[in-house]
Amino acid sequence: MGEINVGQSTVHIVDSDPAHRRDLAQMVRQLGLDCHPFAAFSDLMEAMGYLPAGCILLAWRDRAANEAAALGAVVRSVLLQRPEMAVVIMAASPTIADVVQALRAGAIDFLEIPVQTEMLRPVLDHGFAVLPARVARQQRIGQASALTTQLTPREQEVLRGVVAGLTNRAIAERLRIGVRTVEMHRGNIMQKLQMDNLAALIRFAILTGILDHGLDAA
Repeated sequence: MGEINVGQSTVHIVDSDPAHRRDLAQMVRQLGLDCHPFAAFSDLMEAMGYLPAGCILLAWRDRAANEAAALGAVVRSVLLQRPEMAVVIMAASPTIADVVQALRAGAIDFLEIPVQTEMLRPVLDHGFAVLPARVARQQRIGQASALTTQLTPREQEVLRGVVAGLTNRAIAERLRIGVRTVEMHRGNIMQKLQMDNLAALIRFAILTGILDHGLDAA
């Protein structure tokens, strides 16, 4: 992942209701914020790779399905592509299940439609407050992932063994190679990943998700 484009307090609005979308956009601009309105969720997803990081106000109007789990899937699909985005769900007469599923999926807040200015401002303030840390984290992940690509397939196997807590001998037995060879690979890994101790390597593994995969994932 390259540099993440951070908008100057940019709000991305997704709402199929043109009147509410227009009113919401006007409220956002009156708050001194930049605004990108979308009429459909599919339009947002198509543009996702090019949008500046910011807050997403996403109207949930698919009441025909009446499944809170589907709402959670929508939130997760956004964050899968852009984990740094601050997602706020909007819905008319939301149920407790709606709110719970949205927040569990990663949304930062939930607003009831029609959205009022006095309710919108603190939610957006919170979104932009958490955004810098999220962007910084994704940039660190991108940089770390780029370093990982420098490892050979065998070095990646050894790395998974190390972060899984296996000894050099255990890794050697699992991979059917010599202990000295494991030690050599560990040295190369530390050099390529620019790490100087095991704790730093573990932090790296947590950041990139390597820790979630065992040696068998290689």
